[in-house]
Amino acid sequence: MLRTARLFALVLLAACGDNVAQPVVDAGPGDARALGHIELHVDGQPGKPHVLIYTFENFWRHASNLDCRGQIVKMYATRGFDITTTNDPLAINATNLKGIDVLVFAITSGDGLSAQSRDDLEAWIRAGGGVVGFHSATMTEPSWPFYNDEVTGTRFAGHVNGLFEATVKMTSSTHPITAGLPDLTFTDEWYMFTQRPETIAGATPLMTLDEDTLPPDYPAMYKQGVHTLAWAREQGPSRMFYAAWGHMPSTWYDPAILELTGRAIEWAAHQR
Repeated sequence: MLRTARLFALVLLAACGDNVAQPVVDAGPGDARALGHIELHVDGQPGKPHVLIYTFENFWRHASNLDCRGQIVKMYATRGFDITTTNDPLAINATNLKGIDVLVFAITSGDGLSAQSRDDLEAWIRAGGGVVGFHSATMTEPSWPFYNDEVTGTRFAGHVNGLFEATVKMTSSTHPITAGLPDLTFTDEWYMFTQRPETIAGATPLMTLDEDTLPPDYPAMYKQGVHTLAWAREQGPSRMFYAAWGHMPSTWYDPAILELTGRAIEWAAHQR
């Protein structure tokens, strides 16, 4: 119990600490950084999902990725998750992924993974590893076709400049991630994508933007009628969940958002 308390103290310190991206290099055999830097690990309950939280950004910089990381780390106590966190692209490798059930792209952005990391991650996903991504996760590894085509299924295409309050509606009342959850009203950047999510093979739309709740001066060219913001996708044995929201740090303290996030991780781990 004392060890757990000390680890939780480290979690809180890490959530408030620096998040400087490590340089991207291909590590060779014997390289001291070949396995990358793990920030912390917190033991969860037996049988619960083992989760690796990844926070690397080198395209955009979001303060909210610290809040996203910190709130998911706390799920070791609230949901029993076994948690590991890293901001280092070299930490995404076969050794560190062994035993991990779900990799969370916690508001990441830009290209960061080495060729070897991409190969290891692809093999892990094809073998059944689960992926959960938030916000700019669709602008992560933009030059990697496997991630864009076979994991998220699409890429970020743009949003209206600024932040707008609106309502997000639950599209599915039966999916394990969203069943029984209420519609949500909050402020965010409302993403659009290169391919409409509802047309992605194997994707199940879960949340849509209620465009009628946007401000009257919201540009019409950014309205889609059906404006999907979150979806689940099954590709072979692997499960993926993505939600476009998360730009605002305050979002990560909403109990409904945290419940949805916890469910998404459990679903991706085949535990829901």
